[in-house]
Amino acid sequence: MTPESLDVGAAAGHEFRRHWRALLGAMIAASVGVIGLNAYTGGAFVPELVAKVGYTREQLSLATFMLSATVALVAPFVGQAIDRWGATRIIGFAVVGEALGFLGMGAAPAHFGWFATAMVVLALLGVGTAPPTYARVVAARFNRRRGLALGLMISGLGVTAIAAPMVMTRVIAAVGWRGGYWTLAAFALVMGALGLWLIRQDPAPVSAAAAEDHADHGDWSALSRPLYWFILACFAAPALFGGGYLLHLITILRQRGFAPDQAAQVQSLVGVSIIAGRCLSGAALDRFRASFVAAAVFAISAAGTAMLLSSSGSILCLAALAVGLTIGAELDILAFTVSRYFGLASFGRLYSLAYSVMILAGGASPLLIARLARSGDYTTAIVVSSVGVFLSAVAIALLPRSERRSAVEIGAASVAEATL
Repeated sequence: MTPESLDVGAAAGHEFRRHWRALLGAMIAASVGVIGLNAYTGGAFVPELVAKVGYTREQLSLATFMLSATVALVAPFVGQAIDRWGATRIIGFAVVGEALGFLGMGAAPAHFGWFATAMVVLALLGVGTAPPTYARVVAARFNRRRGLALGLMISGLGVTAIAAPMVMTRVIAAVGWRGGYWTLAAFALVMGALGLWLIRQDPAPVSAAAAEDHADHGDWSALSRPLYWFILACFAAPALFGGGYLLHLITILRQRGFAPDQAAQVQSLVGVSIIAGRCLSGAALDRFRASFVAAAVFAISAAGTAMLLSSSGSILCLAALAVGLTIGAELDILAFTVSRYFGLASFGRLYSLAYSVMILAGGASPLLIARLARSGDYTTAIVVSSVGVFLSAVAIALLPRSERRSAVEIGAASVAEATL
């Protein structure tokens, strides 16, 4: 064994020891990012807002889509700012902005126009807390174990998916919907600040060569490469065809004879799958080709979607677990893939643009499924979804091998965030 291989092995073995603070901080802060926190607590506000304020469910769905669309539109510009000025500056601004946004949600007059405006303002102020920002933090510090680190970082959202709806239901029952949004503001500020503090305790490595390499702060040249758009299409397809079942799953289960509480318990398996899936796929990314890992995840999800045609309780539980595997895949597998194929100097903008496409595809997914199931029968929607996700699995497996990035590149991508 050569000294060089020993050095590489030692670097891989000590990455978590050296950078656990940044990883933990990114995990904590990402778990209360504006998209995830609103998505996983929004359902708890719906009954109160409908009964006490008079909003319709369609209006609340529209407001949520406006938040997602705003984040999707602004995220690439934030990604460009991350490449130029570093992630920590953006996180600091966005954590405070998200808290102010939730305060505005709670203080908004009880009129839908004001509510929708407050939702857009929340997106604008808090867009920097979206996963691409924290993915940059992790990617800048982890090379040999980047896949597992990204998976662990995103797994915090799974904890939010499981715990936040129950907690906020009790909070809203005690202090009302305004107090609920103010509670979210405090939660986002405290957890976000704690995460940022931990990240700041672990500056990314910097070298003189890296500083010279990073002088141009990255560019958009990858957009001229068909490979980038092919990767984007491969990941957008599962989000479009499968992401909407998070909304429709309970309805499907009720049609299969499940009681409301039983259907909710089955859907909770999706949160479990998000945590397990992100950690397992992250570990696999460090050992196998990213395209093969993505293909395996998409194929399992396609099979799980097809299982929704069953009426067996055990098979439907397996279906919920399998469907959950692709929820969040854009946050670790896609981030890893972009970093390996296109490097880190332009990672912020390239991944943020990809994330925007994922947000739009995921937002359109419930509408697509609902349109295919207009008669109330989900059979056609499930068949179309299964085929669409499976074809994306086949396509992603055809990607060429990417080169593993060196440790020097880690410094090249993180000069801006090592100084404030």
